[in-house]
Amino acid sequence: MFRMLIVLAALSLGGCIDTEPPLVEERRLLLSGADFAVYQAPASGRYEKLVSYAARSIDLSFESEGSDWFYLYSGVSLYPNAGDALMTSYAEGFGASFGLRGSGLAEQELDFELDLASRASLKLLTQDGEPVGNLFHATVGNKSLFTIFTGVYFEDAADFAAFIAPKLVALRAYRHDDPLLSWAGKKLGFGE
Repeated sequence: MFRMLIVLAALSLGGCIDTEPPLVEERRLLLSGADFAVYQAPASGRYEKLVSYAARSIDLSFESEGSDWFYLYSGVSLYPNAGDALMTSYAEGFGASFGLRGSGLAEQELDFELDLASRASLKLLTQDGEPVGNLFHATVGNKSLFTIFTGVYFEDAADFAAFIAPKLVALRAYRHDDPLLSWAGKKLGFGE
């Protein structure tokens, strides 16, 4: 009977999603305007956190606001297993490439190797043949990182690797709980 209650509770979460402000340690995983301060990029922007119990994922994001020359979107997805993170990384890369087709931006793959991620891709974004930004996605264990920015760009992959390394180190070290198991534990009196 007890197991049946757990199964029913889990099934009732099928579409259950929570939004809440990211914790300070979660914000540190994301690129934000502050990371581009040396380029005089504006720091203003919006953080979000979406917890999906059915997908057992936590999606964190930062999107810049209020600038006519600088744009940044940074997203981190946290999963219970590496396979889900890898699939998300592939989907983000494909989706971004597809989305850019009608924008007037072209992508140029940069030769990029990085020991801190199991899968990483860096692209230079150009408009009318001129560099305008970058698109980056990587998988670090059971976490994926995706970012796109314009107004600032890296043409040299080694420079970008040095720039992104602190975020990847933080992502590698970060530990999170499975949202579904945490929720069930709290409801059953095992949490906090």
